[in-house]
Amino acid sequence: MTATCFRMKGTTLTSIVLEVIDFDPDAFTSQLESKVASAPQFFTRSSLIIHLMKPLSATEFELLIALCRRLQLQPMAVKGEVGALKAVINDLGLADVSQSKFSDSEVNAPKGEPAKKETADSEKQNSHSKVNYQAPEPEPTPVAAALKPAKVIMRPVRSGQQVYAEGSDLVVTASVSEGAELLADGNIHVYGTLRGRALAGVKGNSSARVFCQSLDAELVSIAGQFIMHDTVKGECWKKPAQIYLEEDTLRIEALV
Repeated sequence: MTATCFRMKGTTLTSIVLEVIDFDPDAFTSQLESKVASAPQFFTRSSLIIHLMKPLSATEFELLIALCRRLQLQPMAVKGEVGALKAVINDLGLADVSQSKFSDSEVNAPKGEPAKKETADSEKQNSHSKVNYQAPEPEPTPVAAALKPAKVIMRPVRSGQQVYAEGSDLVVTASVSEGAELLADGNIHVYGTLRGRALAGVKGNSSARVFCQSLDAELVSIAGQFIMHDTVKGECWKKPAQIYLEEDTLRIEALV
């Protein structure tokens, strides 16, 4: 009898979603270069999902992918207004996830309310491009649903390790190294130094918070809104702090 040669498992992969609102090559290139340059350690070699807010021609799409790869971003998949680009997407070695079961807005919609599709016209009121740091889209549970008992990690989380608390809070009783990643559907508590990435409320729970005894994080995200290390280095740097979302803006507050 032949031994099993492989297994297939679900996994959690943190990706950046690049929402392409308006593709003017010169303006888009300038803005994306500036965004990547603002945090090269974070963006370089990061996996990327392209979300087309309006249709692009094949030439425009090829220019977009070439630009992303030149900036050392790693496009993996495309969704949104794919239109006639399916063959081009396949030729470029990307996945078409435009027919995925759940969209970003559906995951983040409050319980009992239908997800609202954003229009290209409303998006044009913003900048040409918008980069959202978002956790992947595992099978969502309603945001308002009761969380399970907290997942407790009683050891340091090392660089390259990822810990995900699905449907619960995450508690780490030790420190989190640079290059490590914490994800939770609820709150994140770190009873040590937080140097890696902490992503709370990954399924859209905007009331989630991040607590730590010493704040030195590479990135903190709540419900898709994120701040980078340069922003973290404020008055609460390397001090006990909490991070929470208030009117779509992340706030950092000292713990006393």
